[in-house]
Order: sequence, then structure tokens, then C-alpha cells
Amino acid sequence: MGTPQLKNCPKCGKLFLLIRNICDNCYQKQEDDFLKAAAYLREHSGITIQELSDETGVSVSQIRHFIWAGRILVDNFPNLSYPCETCGNMIHKGRKCSSCMDTLKKLANQVEKREAKAEGDRSHEQKGLAGGYISHYLKEKGEM
Repeated sequence: MGTPQLKNCPKCGKLFLLIRNICDNCYQKQEDDFLKAAAYLREHSGITIQELSDETGVSVSQIRHFIWAGRILVDNFPNLSYPCETCGNMIHKGRKCSSCMDTLKKLANQVEKREAKAEGDRSHEQKGLAGGYISHYLKEKGEM
């Protein structure tokens, strides 16, 4: 078994023994926030994420993390949409809206094309150099 590691909590900055990604105090607060949000949702299923945040004191960001972790199932709450992590438009699934996903796909395709073109150019240069040398050599020898 490895040596226990110490780390600063990313939420509060307190030094803690690395068992999970946050300290025990922040973990307990997170669990309390989840229980508050879940209990309120059971009673008010038509609520929006902002209303849930206002009524429970749990941040929209924390509620969104509960959704992403699968702890709150948005399908059960028709009005519970949350902000896209890129543009902020309200969505019902995933982390990004379809518009941001389309933009990312287009950018990825452009990068792939540029890399393929650059690879092709390098390959062509290498073939040209090798082919040019061999052709020149063979012509000198009279074998071409």
C-alpha cells in the first residue's frame, strides 16, 4: 500500500488526506446540498434549476454537477434544464448544446484536414527528394 498523500482541497484550500478529491468537510456539505436539492425536487417536480437553487441555497453549478454525475436525473423533471458549459444556453442532456457540439466537430475536422495535409506535404517532400536523387543517380549511370 502506498504512502498516504496530502493535498489542498480545491473547494476550500484546507489540507486533507487524499481519500477522495475534496476534504471531508466539503464532501459533507456537498452531500447535504444533494439531499436538500433532491428532497425539494421530490416535492416540486416542475421547478427550474434557478428556482431550485434559490429555494435550497445550492448553487446552479453544484446542481449541474449532480446532474452530470447522474445523481439527479433530468428526464424525471421536465423543466429542469441547465446551462451548456460552453455558451450557457439551457440544455436537457450532456455538457454542451448541439450548436457548441457542431462547432467543436467542425473545428476537429479542420484540424484533422490540416494535419493530413501537412503529413501529405512532408511525405511528398521526402518522396521527391528520394526520387530525385535516385533518378539523378540512375541517369548518371545510364540506367534510365
